[in-house]
Amino acid sequence: MAAAYPRKEMMVRVCEAVEKGARLHQLEQRPGFPCRQTIYRWAKEDEAFADRLMYARQWRRGMEVSATAGPVFDPERAEAFLMEVKRGHAVRDLVRRPEWPNRDRFNRWKSERPEFVAALAEAVALAARMRPRKWEFYAEAIADRIIQRAASGETMAEIAAAKGLPGKVDIRRWKRLRPDFAKALRLAKLGGQMRRSAKPSRLTPALFDHILTQMTTGASLRQVAQVPGMPHYVTLMAWQRRDPAFAKMLAWAREEGHWARGLDEVARVDALAARHRRSP
Repeated sequence: MAAAYPRKEMMVRVCEAVEKGARLHQLEQRPGFPCRQTIYRWAKEDEAFADRLMYARQWRRGMEVSATAGPVFDPERAEAFLMEVKRGHAVRDLVRRPEWPNRDRFNRWKSERPEFVAALAEAVALAARMRPRKWEFYAEAIADRIIQRAASGETMAEIAAAKGLPGKVDIRRWKRLRPDFAKALRLAKLGGQMRRSAKPSRLTPALFDHILTQMTTGASLRQVAQVPGMPHYVTLMAWQRRDPAFAKMLAWAREEGHWARGLDEVARVDALAARHRRSP
């Protein structure tokens, strides 16, 4: 059966459209363009096309950042920003607030002003010294939660990063203070490893397409891993490190998912506004 369109010419058209600002979910709605799954398959089969598509995506993103990054370094705002950091506010939270520079502008500050980077490091260190230790004392209920999550298959990195649980340093200190906790956690980790090994361990084409489809609809890689029958998050991260093509496709799918979530949010706001207009 003949192809619906010349593949080589279509690859060039796709890259050109992405460079001009189009996203894959928008391209598949244009007449004559392939769907996202086809583009994903082409990129997996053709490494040169994958590289060109990645370059086009980076070019588009660079144009977007240059248009929205904002003005250059502002000494007064930088000083106020450092004061907030010294008071204990996390940088990742500050850059999300409208009154402070966003992540792109903050990165520009760091690249343009080495003295700001040094002052920021001092502010972070001061805040860390002044911050009270939340998990200084052993808590039986929290220890039980850690053991349960380890037995369910989560890694210690995932447990330590979870909200409401102690970090790696505090868990290690608890293990030194409480040998019974250390023994129970060791047994739970063994059970968790057995659970992880029972999940898929090979990236098949069907599994590859399923993961990309889920992520393009707005799911994160961690959410995909939480679906019953899917590989563990650690396995997915290992595949991503070993397979550059898989990593590139995940990056594209992740961006498409961000865009899809944004469209869903806009639709939700529009629906609320329409409902408000209809109400007496």
